Amino acid sequence: MKLGNLYDLASFEAFCDSASQRGFTDAYAGTVLARNLTAIDPRVFEKKYPELALMNSGIEADNSGGYARRIQSLRLQDLGGFTTSGDASDNKGKISLAGEDSFLRVVERESHSKWTDSEIREAELQGINLPQRYVQAHNRIYMREVDQIGLVGGIGNEGLLNYSGFAADSAGGAIGTLTAQEKFDTFADGITTQRNVVNNTPEYSVNRVVTSVEVLNDLAATILDTAAGSMSVLSALRANFPDVTFMSSFRAGNVGGTSATVFYSNNTEVMEMRIPQPLTIGEIIKLGSFDFQVDSKYRIAGLDVLEDTGGFILTGL
Repeated sequence: MKLGNLYDLASFEAFCDSASQRGFTDAYAGTVLARNLTAIDPRVFEKKYPELALMNSGIEADNSGGYARRIQSLRLQDLGGFTTSGDASDNKGKISLAGEDSFLRVVERESHSKWTDSEIREAELQGINLPQRYVQAHNRIYMREVDQIGLVGGIGNEGLLNYSGFAADSAGGAIGTLTAQEKFDTFADGITTQRNVVNNTPEYSVNRVVTSVEVLNDLAATILDTAAGSMSVLSALRANFPDVTFMSSFRAGNVGGTSATVFYSNNTEVMEMRIPQPLTIGEIIKLGSFDFQVDSKYRIAGLDVLEDTGGFILTGL
C-alpha cells in the first residue's frame, strides 16, 4: 500500500509545526535520573506485535469518496454477439453492456491523546519526546485496525479471509495430519483450481496466498523428497509457482472458529481497500495553561471485492 493513500501527510506536517511552536523538542540524549545502586537502561522498550499481513498484501488502498457515507463500485460486462449477415429473421445480433454494482458503508474512526506540561518535562528527563510517541501510538493502532478490517472485517463488512463471495472448500485434514506430498498438493491444487476457473486471465489469477502462521511454519519445516532432491514444501511451492507470494497472518488461525487460507489476486480489477479519508493527525491544541491534546481520525469502508472469482478460501487446514 502507498503511504500517500494511508496517511494525510499534510496533517502530519502541520502537527510537527504545531509541536515546534509549543516548544516541544527532543530531549538531549543520555539524560537519566540518578538513583543509588540502580542502573538505568537507556533504551525504551516497546511491545511488539505480529506482522500485519495486509500492509504487504499488495492490495491497493483507494481514497475515493472523501466524506461520503457510502461508496458504490461499478463494473461493466459485455453481453450479446454477432449473427450471420443476410439472416432474414428478426433475431438480429445485439451487443450490450451490463453493469454490476456494490455498496460499502463508510465508518469514521477517531481518537485523541492528552498530556500535561509536567508530563512533557518528566519525559524529557528520560530522553522521550512524548507528543511524538503519542502520534506513533496512534499510527500503530491505526495500522492494526486497518489490518483487522481488511482481513476479517469488523465494521459490518467481510474481509479477505471470510468474504462469502469467494468459492470455498474444506481441507482434507489439519496441516499436521497431512504427508509432505499432501501438503504440497493442497496448495498446488488451490492455485490451479482458481486459475482454471478464471481461464488464466492475468488480472484474476492467483498471485498471493495468505495462510496462518502455524501452517506457513509447517510448510517451511516439512521436507519434500522429489526426483530433483530434497527441499521444504514451501520452497517447492515457490519454485513451481514463482509468480505467487506466500504469506502468513496471525488472524488466519481463527476465522469464525476455524483456520482460513485464501488464494487471491491483488489486482485492482479484483479488489481494493477503501479508505476514503486516510489517517489525519490534528494540530496540538492547548486546553489550558498546562494541558494539551492531539486528535486523529480516519474514514474506512473496508475491502471492496469487484470480482468474486478472483479469490478462493480453504478452511480447516
